[in-house]
Amino acid sequence: MKNAAVYIRVSTDDQTEYSPDSQLRELKEYAVRHDLVIDPNHVYVDAGISGRAAKKRPAFQQMISEAKAKPSPFDVLLVWKFSRFARNQEESILYKSLLKKECGVDVVSITEETQDNIFGSLIERIIEWMDEFYSIRLGEEVKTKMTLVAEQGKVQTSAPFGYSKKPDEPMVIVPEEAKWIQFIFESFMNGDTFYGIARNLNEYGVKTHRGNKFENRTIEYILHNPMYAGYVRWTPTGKTLSKRIFDSEDTITVKGDFQPIISEDLFNAVQEKIKNMRLARKKRSKPTDIKKHWLSGLVVCHSCGSSLVYQSANNGFQCHSYSKGSCSVSHFISAKKLEDAVLSGISLINIDESFIKENTKANVPKDDNLELQLEKLNHMLERCKAAYAEGIDSLEEYKNNKERITREIDGINLRIEERKEEVKYASVDEVRSEFNGLL
Repeated sequence: MKNAAVYIRVSTDDQTEYSPDSQLRELKEYAVRHDLVIDPNHVYVDAGISGRAAKKRPAFQQMISEAKAKPSPFDVLLVWKFSRFARNQEESILYKSLLKKECGVDVVSITEETQDNIFGSLIERIIEWMDEFYSIRLGEEVKTKMTLVAEQGKVQTSAPFGYSKKPDEPMVIVPEEAKWIQFIFESFMNGDTFYGIARNLNEYGVKTHRGNKFENRTIEYILHNPMYAGYVRWTPTGKTLSKRIFDSEDTITVKGDFQPIISEDLFNAVQEKIKNMRLARKKRSKPTDIKKHWLSGLVVCHSCGSSLVYQSANNGFQCHSYSKGSCSVSHFISAKKLEDAVLSGISLINIDESFIKENTKANVPKDDNLELQLEKLNHMLERCKAAYAEGIDSLEEYKNNKERITREIDGINLRIEERKEEVKYASVDEVRSEFNGLL
């Protein structure tokens, strides 16, 4: 009898597919027919999520992570259809191979059973290709529809700061937020920087729609957003804002069905000023071969917990969030002062055998996976007990199985104890020599 996990995914784009409860019911019936035990702790559900990208499915990622445990908590992963596992053939093959080779887990579709041979594998690949083709075609249809809506000047995203929006209704201005949008555009035209504007908003206690502090990149996005001048911007080919590309060749910009907060003249003036700033920045851009300091990533801000970032121009470290405008306290420290403090602290360390065992890696002989074997045997022993308790095995069968497994466990425990005696740590002199070289 094998342990089975269940993965269920229901997207919002297919109204004909089974609900999560319906899929789970059929998966449980399949498990009973095939002598599989479904652990309730390993039923993973992604509801209302597309199967195109695995990284956007939290339950799927949790399932892969837990499957990597040694030993894996389940031997088989049941899905209603292979399309529920993935609609991207490349990812489907990748994750199936990972589960099979690294975790010993087979992925089984209960409605598309394939034979365990080369023809079964071929049929499975054809099914995966058809699922991906369907997903791509559906994506193109959705993109076409969204482009048509954008050309009509309708907003399809959530309302930006300064506006609110109800489903199927035009955006409306939020006066309390709109005054800060006007403040941002006017401050920029009066010579303030992204960073300076963010600092001012944070000092006034203004929060974004998500309740976060403003950062310089937040201000940059707002200043680039044509919605505030009454226009809808839509890029059909995909997201570009994350790359700070606010317009591309196929970007659609049309008059929206909502009221603007600022004038077109002010918006255009801001765009021209930003363009000139970028041109000036390119002329004095920094070289690409600047190296990080050896203490980078090791020191954090006392106020907000962000990393202190090395600034070669000042030869010192500054809070990363302070540089973006979201931390109100400057924690700049010169590199020389920080280096001296760290090296002074290292010189006070008492290097002895106890310190070495706690802070250095031991030289352990090659692992024979003894711990893994021991864990599997203990699981087998538990299953033997469960089989006897459920009346599957007789008392004699349970006794024989227990004796056999116990002998193997005792043998592995003995080998583990022998390996512990072979563990070696670096000597005190060797570690002191390393520290002296650092100092």
